[in-house]
Amino acid sequence: MSENKNLSVLDNQPESLSNLQGQVISFSIQAAGKDIPFAINIMNDEATLSDIVQPARKLSNEVVLAHQEQIELKGQKVPCKKGCCSCCSSLIPMSVPEVFRLLEDFLEMPNEKSNSLLRNCIQSAQQILNKTRQNECLKNFAEKGKDKTNQISDWYGELGIVCPFLTDGICSIYEERPLACREHIVSDTSTSCKKNSKSKPKVVPMQVSVLEALGQLTSELEGTDVEAIMLPFSLAWAQDNHKRAQRKWPAEEMVQRFAKILQYKSQNSKKDNP
Repeated sequence: MSENKNLSVLDNQPESLSNLQGQVISFSIQAAGKDIPFAINIMNDEATLSDIVQPARKLSNEVVLAHQEQIELKGQKVPCKKGCCSCCSSLIPMSVPEVFRLLEDFLEMPNEKSNSLLRNCIQSAQQILNKTRQNECLKNFAEKGKDKTNQISDWYGELGIVCPFLTDGICSIYEERPLACREHIVSDTSTSCKKNSKSKPKVVPMQVSVLEALGQLTSELEGTDVEAIMLPFSLAWAQDNHKRAQRKWPAEEMVQRFAKILQYKSQNSKKDNP
């Protein structure tokens, strides 16, 4: 997929920081007992919501890697990798910026691939809508609360709807997969993730959720509630909200806000889990 022309991620090496154009915003967060430095190069004055997604994906990878290394130091394993699709029938929420970026990625795909995935999305969305009309637990869907969220997640899992981007057991958008997918790892065997397994997988809680940070960033910039879009509805939703996708903000403000949100979450997480 094409590189971001407004925001890019630097590797914090001296040679990468020399002869740069634009502004560099550096920050660090704590995750799994590790300090994670991060630097974003701002190449233009303005940026759209989708521009922050590539940096968010890379930062999410770093956070997950820190947790994985911590788990492996304890002698445990993380079976999650490309080709493991045990959790690919789960309810996958996407932040608004991710949805806009996914549509951009989608439009860059070969027509045959994009048309096939679009058909899959339409079929999955139709299945969900048909079941939604019949299910009592989805009344007052916007009602907040962990119990409500768990109830909806359980209901969705029982539908048995495979992710529309899964092809022959392989994620066809693995490099562009949602943050929710990246941040969901288990410290067990993939066998425990199977539907009929007697033991439940040990889900690893992320000290800092980049997905939540993106949701909060969008809420602050737009002055709206935090939104989450179901993956099968993402492409249609992005097309219906194309004007929001085109809106621009001062790039420096966007990156600074993103960094502050992440650092706040990191610091609060340390207090909750000393």
